[in-house]
Amino acid sequence: MDALSFNQYDLERLKDTLEGAVRVRRPNEFYLWAQGALQSFLPHETLVCLHGGACGGPDGVEIFSRALLSPTVEAALRAPADQAWVRLRGHWHRQGLRPCSHPGPDTPAACAGLGWGNMLVHGVEESATPASCLFIFLGLPGLPGAREHYLAELLLPHLYLAFVRQRPGALPDVMPAGLTPRQRQVLEGVRSGKTNAQIAADLRLSPLTVKHHVQQALRKLSVNNRAEAAAVTSAPGWARP
Repeated sequence: MDALSFNQYDLERLKDTLEGAVRVRRPNEFYLWAQGALQSFLPHETLVCLHGGACGGPDGVEIFSRALLSPTVEAALRAPADQAWVRLRGHWHRQGLRPCSHPGPDTPAACAGLGWGNMLVHGVEESATPASCLFIFLGLPGLPGAREHYLAELLLPHLYLAFVRQRPGALPDVMPAGLTPRQRQVLEGVRSGKTNAQIAADLRLSPLTVKHHVQQALRKLSVNNRAEAAAVTSAPGWARP
């Protein structure tokens, strides 16, 4: 599989991965999904999640690792010196909020000390609703390239959705009013991980019309992107079209 193509087997695994993200409700389910299905596309040793807002306060760190971390290493990852995570987030911002790797001097010392030079970073910005999240994949088997960056972009809404849903009280109970039936249908497609072209084919609309509905719905939901919309439309109060 290259950066932009999937064979039939890859598509079946991708479908299973996306469906698995939607089913996540508890921390143990997130761990099993991240260290199982997600590994099929972004293999890694440890996933560090930096979160704020409704995900647990202004500055939180959660660690999901298939490696046995020593107490010293885990403490360093949870509270790195010299505001290392702040510098790493700054590097991600300088890259245009796109997947990035190998930030050089911005790499937290705790990560460098483990020999985990192959790192991939992507997330949802600070203004996100219900919360910002920065995901740091550590211990990738090789240097992240175009394929890994593409997959990080593709999987971000579902990774964000799964992470937020497993945190108690992170999602609102009531959806804002004002969405049209068509906008709800389009958002259901967004929540399922479909592209505008796929949603257009399902609803027999043009991709341009779907893009317009998505933009209007994002404004009504007061969210910035599809990842945030996927999280909000998975809230208990979300009414299916």
